[in-house]
Amino acid sequence: MKIFFVLLFLSTGLLAQDEFNLKLKSLDSEVLDTKELYANGALLVNFWATWCQPCKAEIPYLNELYAKYKNNGLRIVGINQDSQKSVAKVKSFVSAQKIEFPIVLDTNFEIFNKVNGQVIPYSLLINKQGKIIYRHTGYNPGDEKKLEEEILKIL
Repeated sequence: MKIFFVLLFLSTGLLAQDEFNLKLKSLDSEVLDTKELYANGALLVNFWATWCQPCKAEIPYLNELYAKYKNNGLRIVGINQDSQKSVAKVKSFVSAQKIEFPIVLDTNFEIFNKVNGQVIPYSLLINKQGKIIYRHTGYNPGDEKKLEEEILKIL
């Protein structure tokens, strides 16, 4: 029984005590170091796709949160889960939605799997110490209020 628990614990990807530390490349070819992004406040990582209706409904609220709190230290990184064939569609969606925060492609779900993602949209809120302090799966109108409360707790 102990062995099963240890194996299960070790296989969960980024563990609660681990620092969230990834190097990512944005659509604009900017190299993003998550450690630098959360150093001055909070980092919200949001996994989404253009084919996901709840994801598309959530994006305007993420834009609003970013505009409202970026000067207080909030950083957001959107990690897109579309296939490699849809990259042009992602770029046009980002442009049409006027998304201000960086977008990263994760066409092979490598990053999503590292953080034990199951369903999108999937959001992780990371504090200054690099700890994931809040996770949220899915999106329903009103979810952005709880997210904003969690952001305010750490800014």
